[in-house]
Amino acid sequence: METPELTAVLRDAGLSPYQADAYVTLLELGSASASDLAIASGVPGPRIYDILRGLEDEGYVITYEQDRLYARAADPAEALANIRTQVGRFEAAIEEIESRWHQPETHEHEITVVRRFQTVFEQTKRDIQSADQYVLLAVTPPQFLELEPALSTAYENRVHVQLVVHPRPDEDIVLEEADFETVCAEARRTVPCTGKPFVALIDHRKARLALNVGSSDEYGFLVDDPLHEYLLWFYLAGLSEVAKPIYSEQNLQLPITFTEIRSCIRVIEPHLREKTNVSVRVRGRWVRTKRPCEISGNVTAIRYAGEPATGEPLSVFHLAEQAGFVVDTEDRTVTVGGFGAVLEELEAEEIVVEEIGE
Repeated sequence: METPELTAVLRDAGLSPYQADAYVTLLELGSASASDLAIASGVPGPRIYDILRGLEDEGYVITYEQDRLYARAADPAEALANIRTQVGRFEAAIEEIESRWHQPETHEHEITVVRRFQTVFEQTKRDIQSADQYVLLAVTPPQFLELEPALSTAYENRVHVQLVVHPRPDEDIVLEEADFETVCAEARRTVPCTGKPFVALIDHRKARLALNVGSSDEYGFLVDDPLHEYLLWFYLAGLSEVAKPIYSEQNLQLPITFTEIRSCIRVIEPHLREKTNVSVRVRGRWVRTKRPCEISGNVTAIRYAGEPATGEPLSVFHLAEQAGFVVDTEDRTVTVGGFGAVLEELEAEEIVVEEIGE
């Protein structure tokens, strides 16, 4: 480092221009009288004594008297302690700036736009680990393998997990049925494709979306709002329609909690077609009075717009307009709808599938 640059750095560290000039000159001379140091450093003679006292107070120099005032550079350990402290603060600031750029702090806003897929991915991993109801994912095989520990944790916590895997044409990872055991309730796979987004829906409260993954213009959204999550549900449900089943849990882990009625219907509808009893507990509000309520009973029918082909399961398209079901509470029958229900008697906020049996 050249002398002018060293002097500039010392100024940035808090020394005055005269202090920096005097100290760097004294480092070169080793020791010098005050008057000689003033001449060599360019510090005005009347100021040199105050400059040396200030440097001595900060641990940079030691002064001593002979026939006149002399000074020599002190052991730099003490003087550099202050600089090292400042360097540490700068390094910490650099790390914090980089961290905030890569992983912006989550605010109360409904949607946050981020620059990098990794930001979306790491947030999704944390969301999965803290999930308490359900997780729906559209991922590539490598993304699934990286999320597998978090998904296993969610599964162990009785979270309902459904996956759509969309491999890329150039990937050589082959996932078998055994890879999904103790990880999810259902997994489907699309044909190899390029460009499909990463999507995660968690607990009807959070949606994570990343586009153009791996390209120079990748970006993503962190959505914390039920309405926007509801819209993305249709994309993921539609993707499931064209995906091939590769794994289905033989015995669902019950109870299963849903806060989105369409997700619930797609799970229980096959059992209703087989005339299997489905017992649920529903918490929500009466549509007419808006008063909170809770009911329990067996689902006897599903209400939706349109009519599927005979023997065919309901698709996301049949649930696009109306989605609801009828619950027999023994005392009465109650029609149950989802978010923003108008046609039904009860607007469900939480549906717990407690039993599925004969």
